[in-house]
Amino acid sequence: MSLPQSELYHLILENLPVGVYVVDREGKILFWNAGVERITGYLRQDVLGHRCQDRFLEHTDAENNPLEGSSIPLLETMREGRPVVTRASLRNKGGHFLAVRLRTVPLRDERGSIQGAVEILEELASSSRMDRRQNKLAAFGCIDGLTGLLNHGRLKSHLREQLALYAEHPVPFCVLSFAIDDLGKLRERYGQAAVDSALRVVGQTLENGLRPTDFIGHWQENEFIAILLECIESDVATVGQRLQKMVQHAGISWWGDMLRVTVSAGATAAHDHDSVESIVGRAEQALKKSSEAGIGQIALVGS
Repeated sequence: MSLPQSELYHLILENLPVGVYVVDREGKILFWNAGVERITGYLRQDVLGHRCQDRFLEHTDAENNPLEGSSIPLLETMREGRPVVTRASLRNKGGHFLAVRLRTVPLRDERGSIQGAVEILEELASSSRMDRRQNKLAAFGCIDGLTGLLNHGRLKSHLREQLALYAEHPVPFCVLSFAIDDLGKLRERYGQAAVDSALRVVGQTLENGLRPTDFIGHWQENEFIAILLECIESDVATVGQRLQKMVQHAGISWWGDMLRVTVSAGATAAHDHDSVESIVGRAEQALKKSSEAGIGQIALVGS
């Protein structure tokens, strides 16, 4: 038996391999497909009837500036009457940001009047591929169980390999060290479980903000180290600031509250005759300088 046309359209939208949601003229969410459930972590019963202006699903642009108020892509589409296509990041239910390609299209009736808009979300990095990679590495003892990032030993091996390669072919690379600001206060107020959740969210947010060719791992309890390949010293601070913004806009869902954290960062570039200890030591020296300067700072230490 053939389906009615309306049911067929609904079935098609429901089974598309991308996230699709629809809002009316006031921004109220009317439709939320399985793809956007998978990408965002929010089920349709969590969001139907809410407005896209509500802050449960935050967007940032390619420079990690918040897309809010009139700059929300769906509202811009309805206001200007034209599609928007852009790269953006959005905060999922777990609190960390995901890189997405975002398309919005106005919905017009037969008279050409705008009655709402549709947003289409497509992950820029396939989580299924990342999950398969993580599972393989975990089987060989390379993954940190708390954060899902590379563990200390695997990251140390990558640093050793990059330094050996740099000795033969001095293509520049940099190291960034990150630490969550005031982690002790977070533990004192909310307990170790909240600290663990913060470490997971920060780690995943940092990883999602890096290129596929970069590496990041959980170096010690409150320290993450990223290896930025083909990155020169004059660019590393810009990368660090962008990642800091991503963390600042992320959030940790905790018993109905959304906790916010910031990270301090220290950076250094690889130099001749570096060892793992020397390059990490400089990055940590820079991290100490930035932490002493206040929250959310970044410092660079050269040779």
